[in-house]
Amino acid sequence: MKKIIIISLLTILFVFPQQAFSQKGIEISGYTGWMLGGKVNLYNGSLKVDDGQNWGITISYPVATGMKAELMYNRLVSDLIVREYGNEPYVETSVATQYFHIGAVKELMYDGVVRPFGTGSLGTTIFSDRNGYYSDKWRFSIGLGGGLKIFPTERIGFRLQARMLVPLYFNGIWIGTGGGGATASSTIVQGDFTGGLILAF
Repeated sequence: MKKIIIISLLTILFVFPQQAFSQKGIEISGYTGWMLGGKVNLYNGSLKVDDGQNWGITISYPVATGMKAELMYNRLVSDLIVREYGNEPYVETSVATQYFHIGAVKELMYDGVVRPFGTGSLGTTIFSDRNGYYSDKWRFSIGLGGGLKIFPTERIGFRLQARMLVPLYFNGIWIGTGGGGATASSTIVQGDFTGGLILAF
């Protein structure tokens, strides 16, 4: 599964015509904000990826009037919190959550100073234990969001965005509760609220 995802993403990157990156309308945006880590319920408690500051980058280019294709990378580093019924919560480990997505951005007003937009994407999410106790967990994921682009000048703008991110089939995550192990088999819902700088070419 991991190899299929990597090959698919690399194919997408190299299949797009190179001339697309030489046309007007390319946007590169770096952003940061606050990400909601999400929660999974267990038979004897819950497991939560702690909220925290995230950061990322997007690269988008026009494919039609008011429509852009987009590549996105997003990263959050936070604690994995385990809660058992009747016991105090404790930190299981530190987790890096990374998203690698390709998607589309639809601008509702594509030639004004303020440009509302909606976005959808799909790709892979990697959960990595930063302490080295567990192997990486790869999951297929989707994203939906919306926000505003503000361009006070032609080449420099700002991007404000709210987004929902959903890794699918979220099972087999690291859980080593006090009396033994358990397996979480559920979908976790994450999300973020971000702002960033846009460079337009």
